[in-house]
Amino acid sequence: MSDEITILYGSETGNAEEYAKYLKQRLRSYNLKSVCSSMDDYPLKNLITHTKYLIIVCSTTGQGELPRNAKRFMKFMLKKKLPSDFLQHIDLTSFGLGDSSYTKYNYAIKKIHARLAQLGCQELSPRCEADEISPEGIDGYYIEWETALIAALLEKFPNFGKRNEETVPMPEYRVSVAKQEIQQLDNNFLLSRVGTDGLKLGQVVENKRITAPDHFQDVRNFVISSNALEYLPGDTVSLFPSNFDEDVELLLQLQPLWLKIADKPLNVKKFPPLEGGFVENLTLRKLIKYHLDIISIPRRSFFALLWHFVDASTPDGEREQEKLRDFGGFEEPEDLYDYANRPRRLILETLLEFQNNLTIPVSYILDLFPLIKPRMFLIALRPSSTEVELVVGIVEYRTIIRKIRKGLCTRWLKNLQPGDQVLYSVQKSSFEYDNKQPIIMVAPGTGVAPMKSLIDDVLGQQSEQELYLFFGCRYKEKDNLVASFWLGEYPNLHIFNCFSRDADSQYKYVQDGLFLQYELIGRLLMEQNAKVFVCGSSGKMPREVKITFVEIIIKYAGMSKEEAQSYVLSLEDNGRYKEDAW
Repeated sequence: MSDEITILYGSETGNAEEYAKYLKQRLRSYNLKSVCSSMDDYPLKNLITHTKYLIIVCSTTGQGELPRNAKRFMKFMLKKKLPSDFLQHIDLTSFGLGDSSYTKYNYAIKKIHARLAQLGCQELSPRCEADEISPEGIDGYYIEWETALIAALLEKFPNFGKRNEETVPMPEYRVSVAKQEIQQLDNNFLLSRVGTDGLKLGQVVENKRITAPDHFQDVRNFVISSNALEYLPGDTVSLFPSNFDEDVELLLQLQPLWLKIADKPLNVKKFPPLEGGFVENLTLRKLIKYHLDIISIPRRSFFALLWHFVDASTPDGEREQEKLRDFGGFEEPEDLYDYANRPRRLILETLLEFQNNLTIPVSYILDLFPLIKPRMFLIALRPSSTEVELVVGIVEYRTIIRKIRKGLCTRWLKNLQPGDQVLYSVQKSSFEYDNKQPIIMVAPGTGVAPMKSLIDDVLGQQSEQELYLFFGCRYKEKDNLVASFWLGEYPNLHIFNCFSRDADSQYKYVQDGLFLQYELIGRLLMEQNAKVFVCGSSGKMPREVKITFVEIIIKYAGMSKEEAQSYVLSLEDNGRYKEDAW
């Protein structure tokens, strides 16, 4: 029955994947077995031969785009030759994760659901489009959707019902200690992954801080050398970080039984899908170091399994088990937020807190811990076959519980030295440009990276194309990243610096600079067919910039608000307005 119920997810940051995996755990509590996979990793032939009930969980990324691990699936489904009854044997429901402040809210799940319905899928239970900024949040939508889904499935499987929740579910990715010894201990673990999923091996050339030493944020200019590189402005590089040895050792110390077998070879019944695959000659120590994300924030599915491994034979153990069990459910969703998300508590810290009564079997390690996912960065160098350059802000902050937090990847990256080897892969962007129309670039902070790549490419070709960069940072003398990017004067490069904390700055924020130049921007857009490229952190900036473009059109062209909004939306639809926010 397991393949009859298929849960497929499209996830860029891991949120949709988390809900999909949690749903699988919930179905198991009703004795309903299911298969859970990313859309691209699921064998499409199984939709025809095995699947009867299809559940899609998907987020929307960029400007209404599908996550990377859903694009190949959707490309196949959009083939014109597929008959209208291709999936008529399947009952379908879907759950979308979105943010209604964005123009193309939940656009990905709408496209997927509509296309699968065109191919004959029938309704299993009502579909749902969750809104992250609503009062109930994603969780509120999920609870209602899951309730309806489970009720529908229990009608299809009337002989199944809720099992004893005290029973520990069998591990899906069963890990055990192998009897044979590892023959080769001195191998290059990075090399064992090269070539898989396009992974390449590079060497660090430069890792230099480019913000002032006394500035609160450390921003790095990071250069990797490699061979046979192919990329264009707007493309991204994925880096594959690893845990620090001291964190790995701490986790092993917390589970004494693990420490005894840390360097023995492992057998794995089956591996979860992972970009680039796993290192060769796997041991528990290598598995933790290279593949388990032990300094991420624990999610609900983590607690839903973890509580089973608490010894509740003492009053303290019983209280701890109940606490962890509550975190794994939706009865009091705010409890999990207050414990994990609000203080940005780490998985490693959680295990440290509950170590006295917690014994985790090695066989469950891949079911319990999330995997380290590659981190993506926009390329900051003009196309080169031998080098790639990144502009990276080091993630470091203090939480409400006064703990210092450091991002896994940027902490790892900060400590790399020239000559160190790194794994990476290159991803193509949908951004397109030619050497004719003007380009308006809006880039606060490290969002300037792809703009640098584009400008270097245009200037390197001696093009006369007009480029307009609205760059934003706090201080001219501390975090003005563009100050050393271009030496000399280029008549076709126009930079508008916006320094939010300098009293004498002409422009405070990038949207201020845009609006004060409304005549220039209006003329470029409406008379010269200029393209717009906006890049930077998600949140208020992308929305404020888009609102500013609407206000510019109103003032320049005398349009109504509705007409101006429609005009800006048409720029997106025609590929003239590209937004990349994270």
